[in-house]
Amino acid sequence: MEEPKYLRVIDNDREIGKILDSGDPIENSKRYIQFLKSNGLYVEQSKTKLMFNQARAFATVSRDIHQGNFIKPPFNQQAITPFIVNSAFACEMYLKALQSLSGEVEECHSLNQLFRHLPNKTKDKISRLSNDKSAHFKLDSRTTFKQHLKTISNAFVDWRYIYEQDSATANINVVLLILTVLDTYLCAELNQT
Repeated sequence: MEEPKYLRVIDNDREIGKILDSGDPIENSKRYIQFLKSNGLYVEQSKTKLMFNQARAFATVSRDIHQGNFIKPPFNQQAITPFIVNSAFACEMYLKALQSLSGEVEECHSLNQLFRHLPNKTKDKISRLSNDKSAHFKLDSRTTFKQHLKTISNAFVDWRYIYEQDSATANINVVLLILTVLDTYLCAELNQT
């Protein structure tokens, strides 16, 4: 008979326990969560926080694509589509996370529509933050956040199938501004709640 295998539970590079390896990743995940719960280590995250984490993950990938392909020549033109698609999806998730703070989350990809249905107080704060950060991205502060957002409102859908389009444009600095503003604002909101 084979010796049972155990998986180590690690926290901050330190083993804090072991779970019996079932051989099934899903079952092992359940055992891991049960271990955390039974030891008072499990932290339940809100749906909003999970949405924020997903948005931030896609935004991080977008920034990595930007850093690796658009900062210095030669520029990799093939990277623009993944940059735009990941950025647009990150924006969608940020906006849906903001919606979840105040009510129902819409099931759509239109960034304009998602933004339009945020509370006015939230839209005003986002607009002020956008004005404050515009100069950093070499953008005119007289252009509103809403106007910037309109330029990429349907980018998630459109850019995924860019080969079906005759042409498309996007201002990388506008995209970076939108990502930064939404991340900064939502991060501050979640730290308050």
